Amino acid sequence: MNKLKEEFSQMPEVQRIHELEAILDKNETLNELLSNLKSVQKQMVNAKEYNQPKQYSLYKKEYDDLYNQIMDFPFVEEYTELLEVVNSRLMMVCERIEGIINEKLR
Repeated sequence: MNKLKEEFSQMPEVQRIHELEAILDKNETLNELLSNLKSVQKQMVNAKEYNQPKQYSLYKKEYDDLYNQIMDFPFVEEYTELLEVVNSRLMMVCERIEGIINEKLR
C-alpha cells in the first residue's frame, strides 16, 4: 500500500496539483469567492429542502455567477482538470484492487 501511495505522489499530475494548491491558497480574493460559493450552496440546499423554487432560482443564479468568477482565475481550470485525471486513475486502481479481492474470495 505504501508503494502505491508513493507512486501516486510521484505522478507529475499530483505534483502539479500541490504546486497549484500552494498558489491558489494564497489568493485571498479566490478564497473569499470560494467561501461565498459554499454559503450560497447551503442556501440553495435549504431552499430546495423547504420547497422554495423562486429562492432556489435566485441562489442558483448567484451560485453560477460565483462559480464562473472562480473558474476565470488563472490555474483554477487546470487544477480542476488535474483533480479529475487523478481521481479517474484512483478509481481505476480501486476497481482493480476490488477485482483482485473478489477473485480471491471466490
